Amino acid sequence: MLLLLLSAAACSSPTSALPPPPKSIDELRAEDRDVVLAMMGEIEGGVGFSAFLFSYESAGLTVHAMVAVPDAPLPISGFPVLIANHGHHPDPPRYGITAEDKDWRPGDYYRRIPELFVARGFIVVMPDFRGHNSSEGIEFTEGMLESSYYTEDVLNLLAGLRTLPLADTDNVFMWGHSMGGEVTLRALLATNRVKAASMWSSVGGDIWDQSYYYSRYEDPEAPDSSDTPKSVIERLRGRIAEFGGDFDYRVAEPLLHLDHLQTPIIIHHAVGDSGAAYKWSERLAKELYMRGKQYRFFSYPGDDHLFGEEDMKRAALRDATFFREHMAKESD
Repeated sequence: MLLLLLSAAACSSPTSALPPPPKSIDELRAEDRDVVLAMMGEIEGGVGFSAFLFSYESAGLTVHAMVAVPDAPLPISGFPVLIANHGHHPDPPRYGITAEDKDWRPGDYYRRIPELFVARGFIVVMPDFRGHNSSEGIEFTEGMLESSYYTEDVLNLLAGLRTLPLADTDNVFMWGHSMGGEVTLRALLATNRVKAASMWSSVGGDIWDQSYYYSRYEDPEAPDSSDTPKSVIERLRGRIAEFGGDFDYRVAEPLLHLDHLQTPIIIHHAVGDSGAAYKWSERLAKELYMRGKQYRFFSYPGDDHLFGEEDMKRAALRDATFFREHMAKESD
């Protein structure tokens, strides 16, 4: 199950309602957030963790997050927290639904993520994002601007962590995969509360780089010309035009606002990944280096978008080590 931007970008809009333009990074930075996480109840956990479903308000929408709590003794200061941002889902209401049609967040594809990090002593909080599973806001889940909207959900979740039981909120970290990597990066530009972050196989480049890439994704070796239709680009052009002449997509473009970044980042990418181009992580690393930002970049063989089992474990171990290097205090 490869979670790619192409499928949703090429399909028709899930609703006729037009969402408002995405907020700029400056707007996200300026907002005050008073958010409470409300526990809805215990849900089925997994290897090494118990799980709970929480709800909270984001931009007037009720959205949900799964909280995985390690089945381990509670440290004196609580468990450090990892917010884990999933990638694009081709059918958002089916997010967290297994192949056996069971509602078991985070679903089959991301099952290993909470397992790997709870085993290293972290509470793992995985937001659905608006429009996913039972969360409100399906109208926001289409097209190349979706990650801008989901960033607001993550920032509101981050603000609500103060109400999360058992959490060491002095030590909050963030993880993102594919589109979730872009969500993560944009969130880091809007807040300095995250001690360190990890990006796996992240999308990147600018929004038009991504639109061109996913327009050609199905047959990237086919000849291209000005006469070759590029559906993702045209869909993005149409959406931006609907917002009117005052909207400037660049106000939400992460690569144009990296000077705001204060959080150390660790990057992982397989060199043959086609779901998100390896060159996008190379470009991010270059931009971070040019600005004197703290990062580490690890490359992996093969073409797995979420890595094979051994590389996945290796990346998670590197992340946990990186996070602990940046903890405000030890939590155990």
